Amino acid sequence: MTPGLPHPHSLAAGAAGADRLLGPGFALAGLMLLAGWSLPIMTISKLVFFAERLSILDAIAVLWHEDQVFLSLVVAIFSIVFPAFKIGAALWLWYGVDAGHHGLHPALDRLEALSRWSMLDVFLAALTIVAIQVSLIGEVTTHLGLYIFTAAVVLSMLGVRRLIVLARRTRTSKARPA
Repeated sequence: MTPGLPHPHSLAAGAAGADRLLGPGFALAGLMLLAGWSLPIMTISKLVFFAERLSILDAIAVLWHEDQVFLSLVVAIFSIVFPAFKIGAALWLWYGVDAGHHGLHPALDRLEALSRWSMLDVFLAALTIVAIQVSLIGEVTTHLGLYIFTAAVVLSMLGVRRLIVLARRTRTSKARPA
């Protein structure tokens, strides 16, 4: 395999039509994920005098510095590690693995299982916003970072789903006698 090019027998090499956009879609999801981590996801206003804008990275740092190590690690794992690993693995399975390789389908099964956990962080962010809104101590304003992060998670979930469909279709077509 030539570095920088898809494996000649990868799912990407055999893609047709709109499916050829799957790899660039994963790359776009990765870029959106980076933006979603660093852009503010919310502003928390307490009383009248204090307002703080937080990104996902800021939230992890604040939790860590306030000795909320467990919560900091949970947010980091579900909003940074899982989504980044999922997108990286999807890109590798799309471009770098022979579509006929016996390990492709078990890897896709594991990726699908991981993908099911992807929306957990979006749920946690929404739950945090609701908790602050009903607590009477503050008001929350959501920002673009939350929507970009959510879009990245949804785009990668849809991409993984399509990747699995294409891989199963490829396996079925190769299993049929010619």
